[in-house]
Amino acid sequence: MKPFPAACFVGFLTVSLMTGCSATQEVKTSITSTISSLTSNVDPAVVNQIPADKKGGFAEAEFALNVAAQKNKLAKLKSEQAAAQKRLADYEEDLASNFQKEAEVDYDLVKIEAIINSGLGKKEDNPKIKAHLQSKKAHLQADRPKINANIDAAKMRIKALSDQIAKLDESIQAMKFEGEKAPAASSEPKKE
Repeated sequence: MKPFPAACFVGFLTVSLMTGCSATQEVKTSITSTISSLTSNVDPAVVNQIPADKKGGFAEAEFALNVAAQKNKLAKLKSEQAAAQKRLADYEEDLASNFQKEAEVDYDLVKIEAIINSGLGKKEDNPKIKAHLQSKKAHLQADRPKINANIDAAKMRIKALSDQIAKLDESIQAMKFEGEKAPAASSEPKKE
């Protein structure tokens, strides 16, 4: 008899959650449709029906939109550049940490070598400790080319982004509104 009340409880819980989810979905849909009706684009078919003499300000607004789009693209490039610079700093920190760990291992190797030469410590464990330290040093040195490659790649990415940013910034600065004819702003910066 115990499985029946448990099954009823699970069924009731499922129905409750589904009802709650439906109500939540209706509220979300209502809010979404209200917001989208406030921010949606105007129907292009209707806009095309507007007579030319009634389109005052269209060119200037289109120009402002193009400038804003280019500035947005510039901001995204700058954000990407900042992320690349952060990655570069992380790689450089990894490299410094790698060198520090190797120096620590070298110091431990000097100590174990002195212990072995002095005949101290556990004579059967000392060679194992020395071999372990030598292996650890080799692994640290083996990691270094990968870290250096990551640093080089990050520097190249930062340079490429810097070039793109400079060109796009120059392109934005050169944009001028020319009366009712707005110059076409391309999505790509001008080529030199």
